[in-house]
Amino acid sequence: MKNVAVVGAGYVGLVTGACLATKDNVVTIIENNEEKIKMLLQGKVPFYEPGLDELVSKGIAEKKIVFVSSISEAMKENPEIIFSCVGTPSLPDGSADLSYVWQVAKEIGSSLNSYALVINKSTVPVSTAQKVRSIIQEQLNVKGSSVTFDVASNPEFLKEGSALDDFLNPDRVVIGTDSEKAKQLLTDLYKPFLKSTEQCISMNIESAELTKYASNAMLATRISFMNQIALLADKVGADVEDVKKGMAKDRRIGGSFLNAGIGYGGSCFPKDVRALIHMGMEHLQPMTLVREVDRVNDHQRISFFDKIFRYYGDNLKGKHAGIWGLAFKPETDDIRCAPSIDIIKKLIDFGVKVTVYDAVAQENVKQIFKDSINYADSAERVLEETDFLVLLTEWNEFKEYPLEKLTIIKDKVIFDGRNCFNPKDIQKLGLGYVTIGRKNAISKAKTTSTTTTSSSSEQSVTKQPAVAMM
Repeated sequence: MKNVAVVGAGYVGLVTGACLATKDNVVTIIENNEEKIKMLLQGKVPFYEPGLDELVSKGIAEKKIVFVSSISEAMKENPEIIFSCVGTPSLPDGSADLSYVWQVAKEIGSSLNSYALVINKSTVPVSTAQKVRSIIQEQLNVKGSSVTFDVASNPEFLKEGSALDDFLNPDRVVIGTDSEKAKQLLTDLYKPFLKSTEQCISMNIESAELTKYASNAMLATRISFMNQIALLADKVGADVEDVKKGMAKDRRIGGSFLNAGIGYGGSCFPKDVRALIHMGMEHLQPMTLVREVDRVNDHQRISFFDKIFRYYGDNLKGKHAGIWGLAFKPETDDIRCAPSIDIIKKLIDFGVKVTVYDAVAQENVKQIFKDSINYADSAERVLEETDFLVLLTEWNEFKEYPLEKLTIIKDKVIFDGRNCFNPKDIQKLGLGYVTIGRKNAISKAKTTSTTTTSSSSEQSVTKQPAVAMM
């Protein structure tokens, strides 16, 4: 059992604290928002992550989780391990905003009373740990303290929607440190979560900091690569799902992160890809491949909206669009960098009335669009009111929806940004089905913008100009 402090009750901090508490550690979570603490004490987690509210409530009930509002208050308990889990959002130039990281380091230094291992759990650029060390030492010098401490990097690899399982049953734990004492502390802390000691990977701090960016950039690269293949598949009449199957059986490649779609979003991939690009610029090592990954992802949203515009042309204005799915992926309410935000904005710009539905993320979208769009209380209500359907998140609720009920759509056409259905099944119902790289089935759909159609959307609608996404 260890005495652990976690700074920040956001996504990473709350998951980290709740999971560590399951192994009999005593965890103090520091959150400066008093209202948020009140919510948490009532068992209400301020974001959606399956199972987390129950785990937090259990930790509180067993007195394994305590919430305080300041680092100085937490330091009175002399925690041996301190996790910094504050946000590192993107600045306009793509670099990571580290102001919260520096503030945490300063407050730790000013209130540290005994040895502690300070760990950057947040995603931070290379050399951040060294500056954290300097800030803490400066604060100790100011008050004439001789207390010793270590700094380590322990990046998180949590996937929204499965974060608890990722922490409780990790693929690997990366420990970046230059201290044997710190290495042993972290190894002991994570030992109860590991099936094998080989899952715990120790390296120097700089390597650990870079590992998180490299991992996310690789996954983003696979997504952008497959999305670009899907665009080519649209042009040549191939089916990207078949291409994926042919690739995935190669053991060197595998099938993970090869689903073609409207592009990645969320809080990690966009931010970390751009931060890695900026890091390369700072060190005079252009990350040209990573930059192209980012460009392809942005273009994927433009390309998808073009499919809608090309289908309707000038008749798009005044139409009523229904949207299924707002979160950037299933099992989360996160709409940060979600494709849905760009598509909704573009539809509004073109004079389209919009009705949306997402069982989890809808309230977050209301904070952005307020009463400029309509909000349905079910997937079925969306279909009753709209001319065409746009599918942007592959929730099981949508993938398992009875296909025959889709025929209620007035213009008999679906624009699927996640390739949720079998095109042949949709076509049998007499519906148009515009996908990403799946041999679009639009020949049976009746549009008001063209008088001729074919089995390929690219052939039947290329008379309309492409539209740039702002």
